[in-house]
Amino acid sequence: MSDGPSLGWLRADLRRFDLAVAVVTIGFSSLLFWAGPDEFDTGWPDVAAGVGAFLLVAFRRQRPLLLLAVAAIWTAVHVGVLERPTVMIFAILVLLATACVRLDRWQAIGLGVSFAASLYFLGLISNDVEFGDARAVIGVVWAGFAVGIADATRSWRRYRESADAQIRSAILAAEAQTREQVVEERLTIARELHDLLAHNLSVMNVQTGAALHLLRSDPDQAEESLVAARDAGRSVLEETSELLAVLRHDDLDDAPTSSLPTLDELQTLVNTMRAAGLAVNWTRTGAPRTLAPAVSLAGYRIAQEALTNAAKHGHGEAELATEWDDSGLTIRVANETTTETGAGGGQGLVGMHERASVNGGRLVAEPSGRQFVVEAWLPALTTKEATS
Repeated sequence: MSDGPSLGWLRADLRRFDLAVAVVTIGFSSLLFWAGPDEFDTGWPDVAAGVGAFLLVAFRRQRPLLLLAVAAIWTAVHVGVLERPTVMIFAILVLLATACVRLDRWQAIGLGVSFAASLYFLGLISNDVEFGDARAVIGVVWAGFAVGIADATRSWRRYRESADAQIRSAILAAEAQTREQVVEERLTIARELHDLLAHNLSVMNVQTGAALHLLRSDPDQAEESLVAARDAGRSVLEETSELLAVLRHDDLDDAPTSSLPTLDELQTLVNTMRAAGLAVNWTRTGAPRTLAPAVSLAGYRIAQEALTNAAKHGHGEAELATEWDDSGLTIRVANETTTETGAGGGQGLVGMHERASVNGGRLVAEPSGRQFVVEAWLPALTTKEATS
């Protein structure tokens, strides 16, 4: 698999940089070597040392510790045999800095101390000077300088890596949040469409079936059933248009929501279900409290889904109870069932649970004797929230 043009360009830049460092190192060391106070006859060992130093520095990223060891052995042999300085010492400093960058701080300090001591004694031998002579001490200074540069480079790299990791983490978190929002929006749309279509199509199916049955025997009643089916179809169109308008709106906070149903329209829902043939006995207790718009919509949809299931899977009767207290609203729908579960396909139950949960409420839907009971609790706004 190709590394891509960007990575290849980076590697080419690093190679050019390493060659430049090698040229500067050899040029600087040669200048100091041949411009010093002592004069040496340049021979093939010095030329070989220069070429070797160039190659070692040019390929310093491959195996810095191994190349550092090669340079150290070369320098020790050169000084031990010829008893004079070599340009390889400056290659050692560059390789020392390169190797220390890849070690942790204390390992780098240990390596730097060992090479500082080695360079000090090599300076004594090659220059034949006393212990405190500057030509011997300068090796210690250069070694410390190399380790210091390595430490600064390592710290800078770790800072960059940490900053890059934080940026990547922030990007991943933002992407994950976006995905969660998309999933939540899809679930919301799915719930709205399911509740909208399931209820109204069920009403349309019942009413058109009744109209077909009564068409010859009772034309007036058949007409009423067809009108109810038409109204249910109109409701589907209106609420679907409203839902699509919300989806098309750039700012969801300012999106139009006027036609989305709330608990204030629960009586209309009960009348619709009664007209569809479901005998709904509605019991109301307690004084209504203020609900958030989303909670009111959720309460309406839960009642709608529960009554629709009662119409499809029950015996034609359902008990609806709405009980208000200081904490919120409890909605209870119970009906005798004609099936073992009384719950239908299951998507409606999932949607009711999600609606209650996402709005801070809870819902239980389960058989109770010969009945199937759906009971939901939804929180009311506090006095402070309601007046703010």
